[in-house]
Amino acid sequence: MFAKLNHIHMYFEEQGQGKPVILLHGLALNGSIWSDVVNLFDDQVHFVVPDIRGHGRTETGNSNGSLEQFADDLQALADHLELEKFTLVGHSMGGYVSLKFAEKYPERLEGLVMVTSNARSDTPEKREARFAEAELVIGSGMTAIAETMVQKLTTLTEFRQKVVPIINNTDPKGFFNVQHAIASRKNQLNLLGNLSIPVLAIAGSEDQLMKSEVAYEMARASKLGSVVVLPGIGHLPMLEEPLALGSLIVSVL
Repeated sequence: MFAKLNHIHMYFEEQGQGKPVILLHGLALNGSIWSDVVNLFDDQVHFVVPDIRGHGRTETGNSNGSLEQFADDLQALADHLELEKFTLVGHSMGGYVSLKFAEKYPERLEGLVMVTSNARSDTPEKREARFAEAELVIGSGMTAIAETMVQKLTTLTEFRQKVVPIINNTDPKGFFNVQHAIASRKNQLNLLGNLSIPVLAIAGSEDQLMKSEVAYEMARASKLGSVVVLPGIGHLPMLEEPLALGSLIVSVL
């Protein structure tokens, strides 16, 4: 379904009953990656799964290249759904949005789950690579990066076949916007230490993009932090091992 929020039409799905959990997808993906988790646990959890600005069916709109705008979009969605408090789960780039939301609106959170994500800022080299990739897709479209990107996300052919069309259908302007937003993010480890809510960091032992060390780092930085490393899993545990990932999410509620 759609809601008009912050001058864009935001697409989201709502399913299940129980405590509210908002699931945020990663870069160049959309909310459909969470379908297996939602279907397995919707008898226990009230899931809200948006497509973030410029991804999936949500408009890019008048984007400003800031994580703050994504956090404000999420706040508007929570207000629209009358969710006073909820647990926020962020996958990869969705984790960066989650940290910005926790910085701006900590009173709205009951828990935070970081899935194959991290709290550090980009290195200068990584930042420049993001800018270059953003320029590439504006000139050549998402197909210019889809195959290379998916190889880093998962080694399993069945999931690559599912993810490539999602990447290809992402708005290049939306991708450009979010790459600039996350390239400029700051180190948020100190923020984690200021949060008085459970923080669960989940890593995959075979993740090519996020090493398990960053999950341990987030857990150590948090007052109520914990960490789980899923053996044999890459960057997309919601596809590769939805039962385990969903169980971990439910455990923090």
